[in-house]
This record gives sequence, C-alpha cells and structure tokens, in this order.
Amino acid sequence: MPWLLNEDAAMRRKLQGLTVIDGALELPVGVRFSLPESELADQTFPLIVIERTRAERDARREFRGRVQLGYAPEGSKPWADMADPSASPYFTDNPIPYLIDYQVTVMARKQSHITELTAKLAAVEFLPVRFGYLEIPEDATIRSMELSGGPEFHTGWDEYRKRLFQVAYLVQITSEVLGTVYEPKKAEKVITNVGDTQAPWPS
Repeated sequence: MPWLLNEDAAMRRKLQGLTVIDGALELPVGVRFSLPESELADQTFPLIVIERTRAERDARREFRGRVQLGYAPEGSKPWADMADPSASPYFTDNPIPYLIDYQVTVMARKQSHITELTAKLAAVEFLPVRFGYLEIPEDATIRSMELSGGPEFHTGWDEYRKRLFQVAYLVQITSEVLGTVYEPKKAEKVITNVGDTQAPWPS
C-alpha cells in the first residue's frame, strides 16, 4: 500500500486484540477508523476509534541531496545483512519527512472498562508516553511514535442519550515521502595507471 495507507493500517493493527473483563466474560475491543456520531448507538462497546487528523512536514528531519535509505522501500528486495543499514543499496533524492497525527478515542459504556483499557494502553507496545513505536511491515521499518496529548477523560452521550465514557489520545508518528529510489551503479573498472587511458589531447 502507498504512503498514509500503510501507516493507517499499522495503527489499526497495533490496537487490535485488546479485551476487557466484564464479570465472568472477556469482551473483545473493536477497532475502526472514524465514524459519524449518528452511528455510535449502533456500535458494540468497548470500541477504539482512530482518526488521522494531520500530516505536516517535519523540519527537524529535513534532508537535502542524495540520502541512503536504511531500509528496503516497499516492493524492493532486502539485502544480505538487513541488520546493517549502511549496507543498503537503496538511495533517493530529497525525501520529504512528515509527521502524521492521529487521534485515538476509546469508548465504553462502563467506567471500569475505560480504566482497564487506559492501564493496558500505557504499556510500551501500545500508546506509552515515551519510547513508542509503530511497525510498518511493507518496508520493514519501525517508526518513532510519540504521545503528544492524553490520556484525557470525558463523558459523552450517543444520539439516544446513552452515556459513553471516553478517553482520548493524540499520537504522532514519523514518516516520509520518497523521491525516485535507485541503486547506484558500481564501477566496473578502476584505472590505476594513467597509461591505461588515451590522453584527451594530441601528443
């Protein structure tokens, strides 16, 4: 998938598989992208709703000129030692770095479910305040992910005035739009003796 779609899919995968305890039951937590308010009453809770809110250029990671890529871009073959980024054969010109912002909203009918999910989401593999990450399998990268806001707790209501407990997070991940990706051609012959080549002027 292309830029933005890869990140969206990765965010959804990261938050899937959570559950909450409800008496003797273990309830799965649904994950989906943004939905209109009019649909809230039709949902099954607990529910995590993801909304991509902004993508802006990241001046802190701005590059100019040719850049060696420490990963294999989507559709490109891996190299022999992927653990060594300096061995990458892939280069691009003037990649444009971005920060992609998401709002993640957790909704539940019960306060106890919100509390349990907030505790689980604080773990480093989900939405920690520091040292978060997002895995993008399409290019085998692990992106930096920061919690720029939240968790913030709210109480809302659906269209039928049924109460919904909510907790909101603001999440920011790193990304970049690449220029043309290429592999520089290696020199086939190195001339070590000036006598090996003809002088460009008459002798």
